Amino acid sequence: MASTTISRPPVRISKVAGRYLLFDIDDIMYIRRNHNICSVFVGTIPQNPQQNIFMGLPVELMPEEAQILIDKKVGYIVNDAAFHPAQLGALDEDARRRYLQAIKGEGRKAQLAAAEGKQNMRPKVSTKSKKKPKATDSEVSNEANAPEKGPEVDDETSLFGPPSPPRATPSPAPHNLSKTAEEPQAEFAITPTTSSLLPPSPPVSADEDGQTTPINVPPSYPLYAHLQDRGYYMMPGLRFGCDYNVYPGDPLRFHSHFQATSYGWDEEITMLDLVAGGRLGTNVKKGYLVGGAVVDGGDGDGLKEEEAVANKNPNAPGARAFCIEWAAM
Repeated sequence: MASTTISRPPVRISKVAGRYLLFDIDDIMYIRRNHNICSVFVGTIPQNPQQNIFMGLPVELMPEEAQILIDKKVGYIVNDAAFHPAQLGALDEDARRRYLQAIKGEGRKAQLAAAEGKQNMRPKVSTKSKKKPKATDSEVSNEANAPEKGPEVDDETSLFGPPSPPRATPSPAPHNLSKTAEEPQAEFAITPTTSSLLPPSPPVSADEDGQTTPINVPPSYPLYAHLQDRGYYMMPGLRFGCDYNVYPGDPLRFHSHFQATSYGWDEEITMLDLVAGGRLGTNVKKGYLVGGAVVDGGDGDGLKEEEAVANKNPNAPGARAFCIEWAAM
């Protein structure tokens, strides 16, 4: 029976100044839904670079997350600093024209989005008629005692009225203003943030080119891959004094259940670290989880093949994890 899975292009990870960034919102949604990777939005508004509440694109991947995508063969890394000038120099006239058309298309999208936002910001004019305020008793009495007015007489037709000044004829609108109202606005000029619009952008397999730019993953990568294979979502755990905050589902829906810290298999753990981690985890309603890679070719916690998740990382090293809770005394 034919497979019903829909193949999609691999995720393009842009390496910029040693950081792994994602600029495509479709890639970001894909890895979040299918590979339990959320990462952190790091984009800021140019006019207000100090704001840190509402971040936007791009998303910065941790080295562990980038390595996970490479191991699962669903992503590839492009060093934009080297790729951009090399690709521009190799473009022929037809490819250069397609590249410029792609940039103009992005500009038109931005122009339409700006026009739509400006239209939504305009105040709505109410068509309801305002009620005439009710006259007070003093105003009613003044109207009753006022002398009776005769029929209104137009000054222009009256023989005894003062001559009316000539009416001012409205001056015609300047030619350039009427022309501006009729002509469409100029297209937005877009400066590409990455080289993704350069055609073609072939994926580079880490196995084919020998991983010329290896990812320097931290020693905690085995623990990260171990938990990620079991469906957990992970975010940086610096504010809780650990390596990762571990969520049972999407962080938008769940609180983290564990604060995970990686240790070597033969590394000694001081009692002070156990007490501090256990007490802190209990106070913030999380379990203190420790773990690391298994030595001598161990197979982790020995999950059976049918119990393993379908999206398992085949290149992840075996690891074990233990949870410590601070009990009441």
